[in-house]
Amino acid sequence: MSRSALREAVSGCLEAVLTAVSGAERRAAEQEMKALEVTVEYGVVLAELTASGEVGLAYRQLASVLLRQYLDCHWSSLAEKFAEPVATDHVKEEIKHLLLATLGDRERRLRATVAYCVAVIAHWDWPDAWPQLLPRLEAALSSGNTGLVHGAMRVLAEFCRDVSDLQVPHVAPVIFPQLLRVLVNPQVYGARTQSRAVHIFHTLASIIYAASETTPTLAASLLLPALPQFVRAFINVLSSGEDWATDPGLRRELLMTSSSLLRWFPAAMATFVMDLVTPVWNIFLANTPLYVVSVVNCEGDKSEDCDSDGELITMETCVFAVFEFISGLVESRQLRDLLPPILPTLTLHLISHMQPTHSQVERWLGDVAQFVDEEEQIFSYSVRLSAHDLLEAMWEEPSLRNHTHSAITAAVEKHLQTTRSNSSPNAWKIEEACMLALGCVIMTPNTSFSAQQFTESVVMSTLQSPSGNPLLLGRSLWLAGKMAGRLKPGTLDQLLQSLVTALLPTQHSVLRVLAAKATCNFCSELQATNCTSRLLPILPSLISLLAAMTADLPDIVLLVVIDTLQLVTRVDESVTARHALQLSEVALSLFLKHSHDPGLSSSLEDLFSVLANNPGCHADFHRSFLPSAVQLLESNETGISLGLLPAVLDVLVLLVRGCGLGNVPNEVVREIFPRVVRVGVASDDVAMLQNAGECVRAFVSMAMEDLVQWCDREGESGVLYVVRLAVHLLDPSRPESSAAFIGRLLIVFFKKVSREKGRGRQGEDYLSLID
Repeated sequence: MSRSALREAVSGCLEAVLTAVSGAERRAAEQEMKALEVTVEYGVVLAELTASGEVGLAYRQLASVLLRQYLDCHWSSLAEKFAEPVATDHVKEEIKHLLLATLGDRERRLRATVAYCVAVIAHWDWPDAWPQLLPRLEAALSSGNTGLVHGAMRVLAEFCRDVSDLQVPHVAPVIFPQLLRVLVNPQVYGARTQSRAVHIFHTLASIIYAASETTPTLAASLLLPALPQFVRAFINVLSSGEDWATDPGLRRELLMTSSSLLRWFPAAMATFVMDLVTPVWNIFLANTPLYVVSVVNCEGDKSEDCDSDGELITMETCVFAVFEFISGLVESRQLRDLLPPILPTLTLHLISHMQPTHSQVERWLGDVAQFVDEEEQIFSYSVRLSAHDLLEAMWEEPSLRNHTHSAITAAVEKHLQTTRSNSSPNAWKIEEACMLALGCVIMTPNTSFSAQQFTESVVMSTLQSPSGNPLLLGRSLWLAGKMAGRLKPGTLDQLLQSLVTALLPTQHSVLRVLAAKATCNFCSELQATNCTSRLLPILPSLISLLAAMTADLPDIVLLVVIDTLQLVTRVDESVTARHALQLSEVALSLFLKHSHDPGLSSSLEDLFSVLANNPGCHADFHRSFLPSAVQLLESNETGISLGLLPAVLDVLVLLVRGCGLGNVPNEVVREIFPRVVRVGVASDDVAMLQNAGECVRAFVSMAMEDLVQWCDREGESGVLYVVRLAVHLLDPSRPESSAAFIGRLLIVFFKKVSREKGRGRQGEDYLSLID
């Protein structure tokens, strides 16, 4: 087929795809296009259509997308998606020529696709089969043509991602001068082009840093000679204005790159760090009020922009970049000495960033699961959490701890003084942020912070407010729990009553969850100070309310409540025993529903452990759990949720060991033990085999005499059952991991059988069965 005929056929397919009114028509056109793909000049025709100014933009864009697919499949036989035929050398040269000629097209989206195509080819052909690529890109950057510069920068951005440590010595010396030219000529190159240049420099610097581990001289020869000029250019751009609205994408890229350089090359950056810190600090200070107004309180215009990839650049992303830079100073031994003089102001502004934003408050009050997700940092991250993490990082650094403590307490006092004279409906947010910040430091002994004074003047007044925000009320209790061991008895009693009130079903769900977390704090702190007796008057209410909270909660929230409940039930065994039936029923219900969830299953096992190890709970716990255990062990695995039977065996281990040596009830031996062995012997599942072995080991450890005396209807004793399971676990045809714990079972078994033999029992008959 001639090229003109092929071009006509491809153009017809493109038009059919673009104008198809039904899926069948579009699929037919795509199939026809697929048939044309194997022709020799198919790729050239697509490149011509992409470059042509005679066809519409939609046709050109579709042709460029198809060209991308063609390059992925037919350019190199080594490609992951390769399909015959491979493009000929002549076709390759024509495509390269056409793509470079289109790199400066007036359509931005088309330039981006063409740049990607050039980068794909460069991955395979540069430098051997395309040595003129970098000189052509260098010329494009110097051309003064805005579109061509943008296209060349896009190529370099894509190309540099794939540069290896062997290629970077050939790329960096050519690219660095061009990138620097872009940065120092803002009157010629726009902010987005400069942002792209910084990004490319960041990429190459990361490759050089990674390669320096095996080639230590690489950084010294490639990067460090150019570093002073780049850093000075960074400083000039960052110093040109302090408002994020001025080139936010460029400023974010500069901050991220500077942060990386501080971590990777601290010695080389030490010379410039003061000059670099100054503009970053000024930007941080100038934009904190803007962040509070536009993001926290959602007043005024919110600054947003998009980079050249279409990624949204918000004020939050820029704040993250500042925090990353400061975090680099904290982590660097050479640079962290710069922080003590600015810590008071830094901490003041960090607390401002820890305020919950307007959108967060709406989201959290509407869905408690989202609140817990962000509070626990499970899947979400935010400026609030980033500021908190930075504050904790400064606190945890020994050389900064005293400075950070003083800075936090001073900043909290200053913020609260300002709040008292502020009638804004958002004033509660800074109070909540102050309490969150104090949670970092109050647990440290021998500090000047007065927990009693702060509780009386701030926490108690907040809790007594009739219209307090649930987030603020909950945070007050959370903080009070962390201070519980340092409070006067009368104050503590008032707080504990407020805690019970906050857990009531009539309260907002966010307040109840924070009250549950506060309960953990109270229990831990009072246990550490040997004051758990203060909890006894409210302990029955805590257990009942927390148990009631477990009904119909999202899994992420349920985990918080269960963890709190198992901690509360450890405070006093006698109180827990009085609630044994309620706790057993709740634990069993949750277990049957959530045994597939590893996190919840683990927390529930902790709760079962509390019940199993409390003698006062045994009767109700056994009466509640054993019938379900028997039913599950009798059933086959069909219809049972994955992991339920192994989880049942785990709980049975706790139950048996909790009974104590020689105190396992006959009912447990008679009803549970043989069923555990039968389930183990009948299974090939590794988890089932391991857990069955551990469960039988628990019976051998705690009830060997009962096993020797017990017999089934056929007269086989419990000892023979143990042997049968051991032989099954040792079967060479089973997976090796299924017998991972068999050694522990056999050691305990031999010891117990030998002891029974010494007492004249029938132990000698069984020792030979393991041969």
